[in-house]
Amino acid sequence: MVMLFIQIIKAQNEFITIWKPSGINPNFTTIVTGQIPSTSSQIWFPGTGLNYTIQWEEVNYPQHNETLTNVTSIGQTLISFGTPHNPNPAQATYRVKVSNGNGVFSQIKFATVITPPSGGLSWTHHGNSDKLLEISQWGNIQWQSMYNAFSYCRYVQITAADSPNLSAVEDASYMFYNASSLTGNSSMANWNTSNIKDFRNMFSHVSTLQIPDTFDAPIGSWNTSSATDFKYMFENRVVFNQNLNSWNTSNATDMSFMFSGTQAFNQPLNSWNTSNVTNMMWMFHFNPNFNQPLNNWNISKVTNISHMFHGCTSFNQPLDSWNTSVVTDFNTIFSSATNFNQNLQSWNLPALTIGTLALFASGLDCDNYSNTLFGWGTNPNTANNINLGLVPNFTYAIDVVPQRNMLLSKGWTITLDTVGECRKLSTHESTLITNGSIYPNPVENFIYFKNIKDAKSYTITEMSGRLVADGSLTKDFISIQHLTSGNYILQVITKQGIQTFKFIKK
Repeated sequence: MVMLFIQIIKAQNEFITIWKPSGINPNFTTIVTGQIPSTSSQIWFPGTGLNYTIQWEEVNYPQHNETLTNVTSIGQTLISFGTPHNPNPAQATYRVKVSNGNGVFSQIKFATVITPPSGGLSWTHHGNSDKLLEISQWGNIQWQSMYNAFSYCRYVQITAADSPNLSAVEDASYMFYNASSLTGNSSMANWNTSNIKDFRNMFSHVSTLQIPDTFDAPIGSWNTSSATDFKYMFENRVVFNQNLNSWNTSNATDMSFMFSGTQAFNQPLNSWNTSNVTNMMWMFHFNPNFNQPLNNWNISKVTNISHMFHGCTSFNQPLDSWNTSVVTDFNTIFSSATNFNQNLQSWNLPALTIGTLALFASGLDCDNYSNTLFGWGTNPNTANNINLGLVPNFTYAIDVVPQRNMLLSKGWTITLDTVGECRKLSTHESTLITNGSIYPNPVENFIYFKNIKDAKSYTITEMSGRLVADGSLTKDFISIQHLTSGNYILQVITKQGIQTFKFIKK
């Protein structure tokens, strides 16, 4: 009885995985860097440890087994299973059990990321990732790191009911990178992630294999209080849609690409503490379903929000409470966000340097685009020399022509927008006086003013917004003889406010 109890305890301590040494897809067999290729009856096991034990047995044929003791490896060890007992050798699978033995087993790492000076990523592979099928038990291994632990394990599933001991783990980056088949199970909700600082690319998926993505593990209860890096964490996980609103993100600094390409994700995040985040670029890039409030976010330290909502065709939430005072790059932020139609006039942009296509093909209507131009144009702190680029089919109120012109005079480039029929909204309506008139209209030589008191100056712009004339007013008329035939906008600045008129030059 005592011996049986000891055996049960020992079995619960083992890290257990299932392998198919012949592989699933012979066209995608991982070649272990710097090692001879494994055969259809071998695996490269990418473990690190000192004097640990590996015990294996053939699934359904437990009499076919072997125990390897005092294994010491840094990177990988070759396990040879010999001739399978399975009558169909290509279908033979093996249960591999790892325990501390006479020493300690501390890490499994299928790959290492290499970032060359030219940019991009490359990889060195330490194990046969395409031969691993299942993690069936975590055991009592005290893992030291989960960096790249199961990266490129395209066919792995987690069936383990227990949880890994992650108490010493600070790095979980790339843990399941390109683990294309990974679904995750309910036991993942119980993982202790309280000391993990680096979650980047943990579940990101960029595989070109035709493997359906089913990852949607219930990880909303994870303790992320130590986390600083979330970039690319769920990139391209197309069905993931778990509620993460209770995550503690108070130490996070990087959320770039975090939900980029997550086709289904649409959960609340407004409770997140983002006060230390500096990078949100591409965060929701091309997520067609996300449409959750984010106006509570503190982005006072964020410098890059480029592509943040690019292609987010459902997103339409107010962002007027955001502090954008240190943002340097918001290029393409709302590009192709076809439903986004919000007023951005409160955004303070003194640090902005890159704004290309920020609003291209977004859904801003005449009212909200006019408000935005007014706010940016009247703010003396708005940065100079910004190329906003193309805004085709955008229209703005004639009332905000001076503010748009102010942006142009500061070196902004705004292309293909035109004057529309809307009027400026009530946020600064007190500055607009509309009881005056001009005549004649159409006009050939002189425009006369009626009921316009205390006029100080005027501007005339083409319908495109280009300034063609301006000056002081000392009489109740102005000459427009020098203008070519066409449609124009006249703005008269008085002590009471601005009056705007359209007129036609014969």
